[in-house]
Amino acid sequence: MIELISLWNMFKRWWWLAAIPAVVSLLLTLPTLKNVVAPPVMYGVQLRLTAAAPPEAEIEGVTTPYEDTVYVPLLASEYVGVMMPQWITSDSFAAEVSHLLETEGIKISADDLRPAFMADSIRSIFILYVNWDNAAELRQIASAAVTTLQTRSQAYFPQFAAVEVQVVALDEVKVNEVAPPITARLNPLIRIMLGLAAGVALMVLAEYLDDSIRSRADVESLGLPVLVEVPRE
Repeated sequence: MIELISLWNMFKRWWWLAAIPAVVSLLLTLPTLKNVVAPPVMYGVQLRLTAAAPPEAEIEGVTTPYEDTVYVPLLASEYVGVMMPQWITSDSFAAEVSHLLETEGIKISADDLRPAFMADSIRSIFILYVNWDNAAELRQIASAAVTTLQTRSQAYFPQFAAVEVQVVALDEVKVNEVAPPITARLNPLIRIMLGLAAGVALMVLAEYLDDSIRSRADVESLGLPVLVEVPRE
């Protein structure tokens, strides 16, 4: 009970100190607070693609075993499938797509584009994911990304300097509405909670550093005798 009273007294003394960070975080979060109830609509595109350098083996006259003409290109395509996702999520890929879009009259910075791209690979096939908040722009972004994969790989992979890699899209560009990320709902609340936590931390620190004497217990804690106590009333 005594501890609860002490906490209540501390809160009465320093509530304003706890309120400042909370109010500041609330004001900064107000523009995005609507996302908690109604998060923005997001759209996504998922494309499966294959990529490999074309085989150089000559099969006329059976000069090369069948295993070499088939197995080696397939093995090479697996390596390409592993490399492509790393390029797709890089700064250079976003810059290439941004430049290509600009030639088509669409100005989107590379910094904005990079978080929109994700990729994965399954053996010889790699998968391109693109998420955006505008369906019309997303279709153009996805198409520009495929064109970049098909035309700019030699500039970033020395392995393809002699023979350009061939990228083939297995799917058409189809824009679908996707569920917004959970962070869109939670981020505003997390910022407000962090502001409250910072305020409470400041309040506790102020109480710890405060050496004022306010009660009989404060005097006795110093080892001094209390001769008389005058009540507030």
